[in-house]
Amino acid sequence: MRSIVLAGALSVGFLLGACGASRQSGICGDVNPEATGTGDVAALLAEADAAWAQRGDLAQAEKAISLWDQALKIDPKNYPVRVQLSHAHYFVADSHLSLKKDFDGDEAAGKKMLEHYQEGQYQAEMALGQKYPAYRTKYCARQPFDAALQQLDKDAVPAVYWYATNLGRFALATSLVEVLNQKDRIKAMMDLVHQLDPGYWYNAADRYLGAYYTKIPFPSGDLKTSAGYFERAIDAAPQYLASKVIYAQMNLAKAGNRELFKKMLDDVIAFDVSQAPDLAPENTAEQEKAKHFLADIDFMVEEE
Repeated sequence: MRSIVLAGALSVGFLLGACGASRQSGICGDVNPEATGTGDVAALLAEADAAWAQRGDLAQAEKAISLWDQALKIDPKNYPVRVQLSHAHYFVADSHLSLKKDFDGDEAAGKKMLEHYQEGQYQAEMALGQKYPAYRTKYCARQPFDAALQQLDKDAVPAVYWYATNLGRFALATSLVEVLNQKDRIKAMMDLVHQLDPGYWYNAADRYLGAYYTKIPFPSGDLKTSAGYFERAIDAAPQYLASKVIYAQMNLAKAGNRELFKKMLDDVIAFDVSQAPDLAPENTAEQEKAKHFLADIDFMVEEE
């Protein structure tokens, strides 16, 4: 358990964000593939949505992914489907496989987790390349990343966010050096989300910035600034339990605030997930994380 917690503490919040992909990535190849399948896309999407509604069951989440993959074979330039696939791959990795790896020591689950993060990255990257040719041109020409991001608009936020999140989790699980190498791009992507749609995914950008400032300025961070971002995310969407779990894990533990650390995670565990049915699978996974972090409180919470 201690190695798991240490990895979380070192994450700097990049677990919420993204590392930049290599320029030798899918977006710089063929972003206009030919259809390789036939069938009723609408029927496949309806079946996928029904499976996704039961994503708390890993088999159902994987079924939804398979159905969306089939739909893309018929309609390979379907932007919403690619974005949904990016989200779905992230969910399977974070809410199912990471628990098996981190808390059960299941190395096979860990390998699959990385594969899902990679595929989630690819799908979001392809979505952006297909929908925003100017972004793709600047990105693949190795122009400054900020110049490429300037070609995007609010409609790009979901793809940018899930692209970033999958990339960041993959980098964190692969190498801390890789995460640190990409921190500027991580920040740029989340700043764009914060600028264009600050409320997206339950104030995701505030949650990221809260985590970011637990380490930046390196290594002590700015815990007061961090807390402000976390509290903004929690106030805006208290039903999204990940904000509280990450706040406890990254800020309160470092601050040595044992009392609030415990209260925050106790509140997560006590939350009735039926009060936010659309988030029940995600929140159930966060409750499992909270239980494990509380069990390791003596190691996680630093002395004041």
